[in-house]
Amino acid sequence: MIVEKDFLIVSRLQLNRLVICCPLMIQLTMEVGKEKVYMQTEMSERDAILSLLLIKGLGSKRFFRLKEAFGTPAGIWRHANRDRLKGLVPGSVAGAIEKGPDRKGLDELKKACQASGIWLLFYDDPDYPEPLKNIHDPPVVLFGRGQKQVLSTRCVAVVGSRKASTYGRRVCAMLAGAVARAGLTVVSGLAIGIDAFAHKAAVECGGFTIAVKGCGIDVDYPIRNVRLAEKISEQGAVISEFFPGISAEPGNFPSRNRIISGLSLGVLVVEAGSRSGSLITAYLALEQGREVMAVPANIFSFGGRGCHKLIKEGATLVESAEDVFQALDMGGLLRKESSFVRGRSVQAISEEAAAVIDKLEADPQHIDDIAVKCSMTVSRVSSILIELELQDMVISHRGGMYSLSNRNE
Repeated sequence: MIVEKDFLIVSRLQLNRLVICCPLMIQLTMEVGKEKVYMQTEMSERDAILSLLLIKGLGSKRFFRLKEAFGTPAGIWRHANRDRLKGLVPGSVAGAIEKGPDRKGLDELKKACQASGIWLLFYDDPDYPEPLKNIHDPPVVLFGRGQKQVLSTRCVAVVGSRKASTYGRRVCAMLAGAVARAGLTVVSGLAIGIDAFAHKAAVECGGFTIAVKGCGIDVDYPIRNVRLAEKISEQGAVISEFFPGISAEPGNFPSRNRIISGLSLGVLVVEAGSRSGSLITAYLALEQGREVMAVPANIFSFGGRGCHKLIKEGATLVESAEDVFQALDMGGLLRKESSFVRGRSVQAISEEAAAVIDKLEADPQHIDDIAVKCSMTVSRVSSILIELELQDMVISHRGGMYSLSNRNE
């Protein structure tokens, strides 16, 4: 037996012996007249999938098109040739498939995942989230860190502007926190701005959150959210469909957005300009049959015009967490304790927080009035109220109104 260009050249007698020993072969090409057989060694279905995705220009849509034509990922490698691939994929992709799997690249990928503690979730795994599987172009594989089982919980996406205003940050903390405390998982894109505040609100109240990245999961982007990503991995999951090492490119984010909406029951846009990428997520949600919700903004604010556009087009106007739950037909969640959220005892509160509680009543009061009574700025009172709300000591109402929780009676 002699080696020629990484393939085995064997006689017919040797072939029969090899087939008996190794029945699962990926690719077999015989030239009967020359008594040659070119054979590649055995490969699992999982390795066949990853090897296909390593080919430049072969994404999820083309993968599933090939799978439909050839039956299985291994079948693509086994039976595909340039004639059969014609019309299914570009010539460059067909040529790469004919050439055979990149075993070196596959080995490097698997070693990188193992070294970085990255798990893989394939489209046909039992744990693959059903809502995501049912979109028209689900990711073939997800790379993740953290708790894989969180992907199977009920999710709500909270997205918005990278240039979040004070108003947007307050609203995001209030709504994302309420969603997480109700036992729903907050999904967002780990971007600077509203995304980060949505993740933080879920983390701080002990809820679950999923961050979907537009780059390789091992790429520290954005840099300022690296520590946040670590916290999310501890009580949620960070995922990406991009291979480790892939940098954050503008073209990656629309693909990322379809996963955010695909995982979720609905998408809540907190603050977005007329050209915000959050609108892409909202329109993808519509295509996927998800609920779309938006928070109204100051009419003089350019940063909120995207939300107003969505509302004009039929998105649910959201002023409180109750609006979110009703839009999702989950009205009972507003005051319901959830088994998904880990128990959290009320921590000792500061003197300022105690002063705010002392001025609150069972009947709602406006935040401006509370600030006057406490001799504090509205901004400071807002921060205190958010923390008290996360501890279930305060209830927020529409129009910037707050009251004591039943817990304090």
